[in-house]
Amino acid sequence: MKNRIAELRKARGLTLQALADRVGASNQQISHLEKGRRGLTVDWVDRLAEALGCHPFDLLDAPPQVKSERERVLLELFRSMSDEQQDKTSA
Repeated sequence: MKNRIAELRKARGLTLQALADRVGASNQQISHLEKGRRGLTVDWVDRLAEALGCHPFDLLDAPPQVKSERERVLLELFRSMSDEQQDKTSA
């Protein structure tokens, strides 16, 4: 899956090593994630989004497709919640 990790990392002036340090990984792991050689799991997306100060969807090459107005409203509501509130909804 294509992603925007390298683009966002560079836009923030971070080296591979600096981002790796922020997420507790090696620069090689980050390089593999950026190039799509390693799967981008939910855990990785969450860790990288936090380290890059962005929304997890921002890391993906294409935003998720909303299928209905109801789904769009629910997605906006979810995004407006605090991290703690979001965590409670997925428990």
